[in-house]
Amino acid sequence: MNKLQVKNGSKRYKKTIFQELSFTLENGQILGILGKNGTGKTTLLDCISGQWKISSGTILYNDQIQSSPAFKTNIAYVSTIDYFEATETVRQILLEYTILFPGFHLEKAMEQLEIWHISPKQKWQELSEGTKVKVKIACEYGKETSIFLLDEPFAYLDYSSRIQVKQLLRKASGENKVIIVSTNFIEEMDTLFTDVLFMNPNRFCEVIDLEDLRERKSMSLKEIYEEEADDTFI
Repeated sequence: MNKLQVKNGSKRYKKTIFQELSFTLENGQILGILGKNGTGKTTLLDCISGQWKISSGTILYNDQIQSSPAFKTNIAYVSTIDYFEATETVRQILLEYTILFPGFHLEKAMEQLEIWHISPKQKWQELSEGTKVKVKIACEYGKETSIFLLDEPFAYLDYSSRIQVKQLLRKASGENKVIIVSTNFIEEMDTLFTDVLFMNPNRFCEVIDLEDLRERKSMSLKEIYEEEADDTFI
């Protein structure tokens, strides 16, 4: 059973971004990080991935600290940053992954791209923003890690593409993965997330079981989110 733990995590950069955040996630859980722009959703993912250091607290994977090889090699992170050259083809990007990440499963990434009808011959600059997101998802999925982080993966996707990505995430949740998704796209997410975290730097935040929350409030996730946006969420 794989386990990701954040213990009393806080991040400060000129101001407090999040503070004393604690939660534990295990295989099969899909956590949705929600909140208004500037509330620390991306920063939290950056800290979990190791790109940023938390100011205080501890982040563990199976009781291993972030600097350990076991933690570092088990992180896949679909960020909003483009690291690829404009003239690179999708095939060249895949080959780079095979060199940079020894555990990368080329066939798995290629299979996902084929399902999504993305040609490996296409250059990065030729792809739409939505297709670029799908290429990044396929590449990170191919790393076969136990922790799968995605920052705003639905932002540029049309309706059918959102369905495709949600299907992949459900599949991945059954592969001994802990999945964390930050998003401002709330529609149709009731059936994806098992848990939610509403980010707000001005108060205590916690991971909440989504099904329990919906039953307690008799509301959809969208309605709960709208209430949260008005700072009335309790």
